[in-house]
Amino acid sequence: MAPRLRGRRSYRSLVEAELEILPLMGLFVVLIPMLLLSAVFLELSVIKMNLPSEAQAQTEAAKVRLSVRIEPNAFVLEGNRMKTVRVEREDAEVAAAELAEEMQKIAQKFPGHEAITVVSEPKTAYEDIILVMDASREAGLSQVSLAGDGS
Repeated sequence: MAPRLRGRRSYRSLVEAELEILPLMGLFVVLIPMLLLSAVFLELSVIKMNLPSEAQAQTEAAKVRLSVRIEPNAFVLEGNRMKTVRVEREDAEVAAAELAEEMQKIAQKFPGHEAITVVSEPKTAYEDIILVMDASREAGLSQVSLAGDGS
């Protein structure tokens, strides 16, 4: 019976050894700053907005909203205080001249109004958008905005 007790005691002495955590702490000391430096931090920015007062909002509602929709066969001028004008696009130069003339009439009808929105389809050619923007600038509508039709 004595040999068995000796074996158990030697096993206990092996289990009671201390765990050295100093190398693990050294690893963390190096790893944590490296992870913090490689992390992407979110940049917050503030967008300054000038919201209209209630009186200005009512005035804005009374203003003209003019838009030019570029269709495959025509340019369509639309607005909230005007009738819709359709300019056919059979010949590019003639259509551009007619479009500029119609825009000039609208600019004369609503003096002080300089904003226009160009609404185009996803497959509209870049040259057509530039043609409409040039015609609007010639007519005195210099504040051009672009919008997609979404269809």
